[in-house]
Amino acid sequence: MELLKDRLFNGISFEIIREEYKEGYSSPFRLFFRVTNINDKKKKIGVDMNYISTRNGLKQGTSLASINYIPDNTYYDYEIIFGDITSANDGDRIELEINEGKFAALRLIRERGQWWIVESKERSAYKRNLKSKIEHFEAIEEQFGITLQNFSVKVEDENSLDLFCEVLALDRKVEKNNFTIEAAIYDSDNDIVYHTSLHSSDFKGFEVYHFGPIRLDITIDEISKIRIYPIR
Repeated sequence: MELLKDRLFNGISFEIIREEYKEGYSSPFRLFFRVTNINDKKKKIGVDMNYISTRNGLKQGTSLASINYIPDNTYYDYEIIFGDITSANDGDRIELEINEGKFAALRLIRERGQWWIVESKERSAYKRNLKSKIEHFEAIEEQFGITLQNFSVKVEDENSLDLFCEVLALDRKVEKNNFTIEAAIYDSDNDIVYHTSLHSSDFKGFEVYHFGPIRLDITIDEISKIRIYPIR
């Protein structure tokens, strides 16, 4: 087994820095959970935790701060509270999900007063089917005498991707060959979080467009759709 504090997950480390019992509170037991971001850009991190006490059974934690953007090269301490538990004991376990399990899912055990990783599923193990989230508009493309096809997404890491598509002339000719292909990426709130464009001034009937590398302030799993379309 490996200590939780010694494992790095895509430039993020996790550590339980303090266990505390406050008598008289409705949720008297508290864990202080530190998330450190050593990446060169901010990260969006949310923490969900279940505590399995050897004395008190399963308890669901409540975080006093749900989701935070943690700046680069700094840390944030989450205070997570539990009811009915009076202390942490060796043999206690934790089920931990980061960003609803989309970043990492961990099972921990407390031994010799420290928290050890029993099982982990990291972000890299999750399926990244972004191709199904690409949208394009055939009616608009026809007005330009082109069709967009053969879309491809290459995921570099949890915040980075490359985007490709082919542009093909309909009927082997384009009435006006001066146009721009734009790409917009949306988050789960339907807000545009990234926009880019590529211009073609001398289109010959076929071209491969490469949008990237694209760096996002959200994780890949938070993308709701990717729209690719022509404009003039």
